[in-house]
Amino acid sequence: METNLIAGTPVRYPRTGTSGIITRLVDKNGSRYAEIDSTGLLYRLDQLIPGKPTSKFDHEMNREEGLAQLERERKRVEEEALEEPPSLDGACAGAG
Repeated sequence: METNLIAGTPVRYPRTGTSGIITRLVDKNGSRYAEIDSTGLLYRLDQLIPGKPTSKFDHEMNREEGLAQLERERKRVEEEALEEPPSLDGACAGAG
């Protein structure tokens, strides 16, 4: 699978789905390895698949949207808690 992978190349390790960018290449015990920025671990170069670049900005946008959604949900729950409960004046319809 190795196809001219160099530092800065986005890659994916298919066994775990880990993806990231190669930060450095290492020769160890007769094999070549690449360190991936997302984990800091070494992966055999022949096991990596070149990937398309991902934008960290997109990930941050999703995080911001998630935080905004949580804030809206928190406000909704807070407003529901402040609403006056239905009148429970002892009037009971039904068997009793």
